[in-house]
Amino acid sequence: MLTTLVASLVANTDKLKRPNVLFIAIDDLRTELGCYGASHIKSPNIDRLAESGIRFSKAHVQQAICMASRASIMSGLRPEKRKIYTGESVTDLIPDVVTLNKFFANNGYTIASCGKIYHFGADTIHQFGDAEMTPDLKTTGRGYIAADSIAKIKLNKAHQRGPAYESADVSDTTYKDGINAHNAVERMAELSQEDAPFFMAVGFSKPHLPFVAPKKYWDLYPEETISMPEVRKHPENTSKYVLPTSGELTNYYGMPNKYSAIDEATTLTLRRGYYACVSYVDAQVGKLLDQVKALGLEDNTIIVLWGDHGFKLGDYSSWCKWSNLKIDTNIPLIFRIPGGKQNKVSHTPVEALDIYPTLAELCGLEMPGHLEGQSIVRNLTNPEKTEARTVETIWPHYRKNYKRVVMGFSAKDARYNYVEWVQFNSGEILAKELYDHKKDPMETVNVIADPHYAEVITRLSQKTSEIKAGADHRHALNQAK
Repeated sequence: MLTTLVASLVANTDKLKRPNVLFIAIDDLRTELGCYGASHIKSPNIDRLAESGIRFSKAHVQQAICMASRASIMSGLRPEKRKIYTGESVTDLIPDVVTLNKFFANNGYTIASCGKIYHFGADTIHQFGDAEMTPDLKTTGRGYIAADSIAKIKLNKAHQRGPAYESADVSDTTYKDGINAHNAVERMAELSQEDAPFFMAVGFSKPHLPFVAPKKYWDLYPEETISMPEVRKHPENTSKYVLPTSGELTNYYGMPNKYSAIDEATTLTLRRGYYACVSYVDAQVGKLLDQVKALGLEDNTIIVLWGDHGFKLGDYSSWCKWSNLKIDTNIPLIFRIPGGKQNKVSHTPVEALDIYPTLAELCGLEMPGHLEGQSIVRNLTNPEKTEARTVETIWPHYRKNYKRVVMGFSAKDARYNYVEWVQFNSGEILAKELYDHKKDPMETVNVIADPHYAEVITRLSQKTSEIKAGADHRHALNQAK
């Protein structure tokens, strides 16, 4: 039976006046925001969205990397299914699956998209076609406008990437996210005049590397206000699998080959650049929220904002994502529902996979049978009640080669993060981790060997056994030798 909240949203279904959906995706966004308790971050627009809705404090993506996370969210499938964890395109891996946007299109919605929703351009074309608004970019390479930055692209012989950051005294619409916000605002005005409800997906690329943003956002964070990470050492008692030692950041001009070689001055600059990008994107979110209000759509538009995974900024002497640690899997997740509760926080653990079925229920639509998440409408209607739920994340090392994959299976509840590192093709357990967030919220010590936690380990290992049993190995024969 539909809740009173849902029933009120879909009362006019005979006239196709179901609620609109504004679906906002933000790349590499940590929970380091004002509404999540970070007083040093300037995020007034995301904060006001949280004040008008429900914020989830323990939301987790299923795999902390752009491609697989987005494919999982949009398809409703766990990334260990159908080879999604490899990071290949939705078009290649799961062309038969009814994705979230196609689900809404099939149910009479006008769909529209701008910015990064799917990772691959081919997926964007296949999923949205003419409904995609492609920005007219004036930037070079991975988003540079400054001549000095552009010159450094050619100097980077190995990776052809410019610097990891840029501050230029330009307008918001000089960079891609500003253009996408502008296009979305204009398209929303057009959609508001149509009879059918709309599903508008807006994806912002920042604060993904490179950290490029207009100078005015850098100016919000004077150099002397930037601090080094609170935790700078790898978690104690852990194996070689817990964190990568190098990766994406090292591909940019001037960056060393190993994360451990990034000095303090560079760390501070990179952190400042990330914060500037967060505030830049926050301003673009504000333009969307202002347009919803200006068009009189607040009473019939659901807004959901989510990050595709977390991010390390020198934390643990590491960078970027790619782990099962909370800092990489925990994401901002905010729902604003017309007539729903406001300025509330749910501490129930939830999954990014839950977004698809939740939107389906909120809009009074029958859910596809393939969805592996669960609707969290009950948490939206009663956020004060914290449920005892365990959620799942994975991280695969060597994900492109089935015979080499070491898969980290993680079971997370409201207090603990339990991880098993498994040789995927054989099932051999290579290492284990357990973090107690009540005593160690930053996950600095692996307490797996502490007998005090024997009961917890038994309970959560049963969950990882279920995850492993449900993993899909059918693609093994197609993998490289």
